Amino acid sequence: MNRQSGLTLIEVLIAAVILFAALSLASVTISSLRSNSASAERLIATLQPARMIALSVRQQIRDNPETARSGSGQLNGVGFSWQAEVIKRGSAPEQFDFNSGSVIAPPERFLLLLVKLQLEYQGRTEQLEFKELAWLPMGV
Repeated sequence: MNRQSGLTLIEVLIAAVILFAALSLASVTISSLRSNSASAERLIATLQPARMIALSVRQQIRDNPETARSGSGQLNGVGFSWQAEVIKRGSAPEQFDFNSGSVIAPPERFLLLLVKLQLEYQGRTEQLEFKELAWLPMGV
């Protein structure tokens, strides 16, 4: 008998289908990874100056706690806007006055504000929130 070695046409076709399926899956995965990488780069670029912006907002609020309630600007190509609202007012603890024999309640000087910060960079917008403590000057 005559024995031939090799692959049949069906075996070659099945191997080709498996190979093309693996290649297409790899192509889709690589494309998805590139897209995710670009998105992550935009997110990092958007959030990178967030710390400096938050420090600037904090300083504006602490410099003028009664009127500093919103603002906007740009830093390193990142546009930002912020709004602050008072969520709680408070005072120092009550004190006992030995001279008069009464308890004195200090005025409400402390403000707890909720700050909403919006960052925008190359069409991507991120919303951040933080709380800030500020206080009014004595005698206000």
